[in-house]
Amino acid sequence: MRLLLVLFALVAIPTVSHANMPQHTEICVEAKDEDIAALFDRWNESLKTGDPHKVVANYAAKSVLLATASSKPRFTVDEKADYFRHFLENQPEGRIDSRTIELDCNLAIDEGLYSFIFKKTGITATARYTFTYKWDGKQWLITSHHSSRAPTEEASLEAPIRSVARHSEMCVAITEKEIEALLERWRESIQSGNPHRVIAHYGARSVLLPLSSTKPRLTLDEKEEYFRQFLKNKPLVHINSHTIELDCNAAINEGLYTFTFQRTGAIVNARYSIVFKWDGMQWLITSDHSSVYPK
Repeated sequence: MRLLLVLFALVAIPTVSHANMPQHTEICVEAKDEDIAALFDRWNESLKTGDPHKVVANYAAKSVLLATASSKPRFTVDEKADYFRHFLENQPEGRIDSRTIELDCNLAIDEGLYSFIFKKTGITATARYTFTYKWDGKQWLITSHHSSRAPTEEASLEAPIRSVARHSEMCVAITEKEIEALLERWRESIQSGNPHRVIAHYGARSVLLPLSSTKPRLTLDEKEEYFRQFLKNKPLVHINSHTIELDCNAAINEGLYTFTFQRTGAIVNARYSIVFKWDGMQWLITSDHSSVYPK
């Protein structure tokens, strides 16, 4: 708490003004943590059928898959089915190792660590995941799925964060250009080399699944500790491609970016999924999942 007060006293990031921006009321479907957790079970059961189309039925028509074993973002039904057709050949069965669930108005984020046992080969693989679900009027569907191999580091399993869904709220309107501007400010903060500037973009209750660490970072202290080490190599960030989805007081910006580390000369191509949320005063990052391109 002391760090948070000092942080906001010393660091102020520019925010998008919404004083004159139209608002509308949206009816929010009530959901509990166990309801969202059950969606993974539904997805996992569809894996066991071996039918890629049954797996893809869990995804919204407009959704993005950043898959564990492919650097290609999958947008269409056919692209997702093509990926799962090959993935299912080894008969995967998943389990959740640790998770954090956040509930919002008709939107939910389930993220953490999961493992797959491939029955055909006997191999077990651990990965990080971020499922973003959206209520489409009839059911919860995946609107964003980012899965990545765990970096070589022992993970710390954290207790899940609990939150309560609201029945109705005022939805603050925002444009794709404004969400792009928020990511640009985050990029500039990364290149400033100042970890305090970087974590000012994150909500107090947010999850970071970072590029070079298996451990989920839940607190601002943990995020600061990570970025302090990460920024020592003086990273530059270039956004290669992205897609944006807007929702009630939430937005998803995900795509491909490249880090160039000036201190070492290393160049790392990576995928990202960042969820921004309106906290009543400003837009902050509530979920950030970064992963290197699969080989």
